[in-house]
Amino acid sequence: MANLAPIDERIAAQHLLRHPFYLAWTAGTLPRASLLEYTRQYFLFESNLPRYLTALHARSENPRVRAALLANAWDEEHGEKNHAELWLRFAAALGLSRGEVENATLRYATRSLVDTYWAAASEAPVEAGVAALYAYESQLPAVSESKMAGLERHYGVAGEAVTFFAVHRAIDVHHADAEREILKDVRVGDEVALEWTGRALDAWWSFLDSFPTSLGQGVPRLGG
Repeated sequence: MANLAPIDERIAAQHLLRHPFYLAWTAGTLPRASLLEYTRQYFLFESNLPRYLTALHARSENPRVRAALLANAWDEEHGEKNHAELWLRFAAALGLSRGEVENATLRYATRSLVDTYWAAASEAPVEAGVAALYAYESQLPAVSESKMAGLERHYGVAGEAVTFFAVHRAIDVHHADAEREILKDVRVGDEVALEWTGRALDAWWSFLDSFPTSLGQGVPRLGG
């Protein structure tokens, strides 16, 4: 897939910053209850991301692909300031305890998001799994920048509390570049990589749909 335009166009059409959840976050109209619940729910994805990366790493026969995925997983998980830990520190700045985040009752859409990425990592062709990762990580620099601005301007959260977002604003430029290089050599067929790009984006939008963006909205279902 020397031409990544179809994947990039698919991502642009369903960019996360176009979702009502992030529009409300940026505008400062997102209810605090939704921000807190998002913080609890997102942890399941973030804490599992290294497993998706290492599952793809273990299945790849290409040393260059394995090296890129391993480097990504290392960035996610090593040290006392690993990314799951940084997320828990952000949660603490919002007033959430570690237990509240680590033991949160999962929403149906959260489980669907995690299941989609696990299927991409463990069942789909490796390059298609990389496409699912790219669908998200290619957006994170812009999403992180927007989140940081909204948190400081509207929710009084800044400085060390938003280190998670500051890290992803920078590091995912490199992760996305590495994933683009992998996708340029994709062998599974353009349509398969594009299909998993779409599955990943649909799962993210459904996840964000599960959080009320105004006080008058009902509470989406849990479990499932």
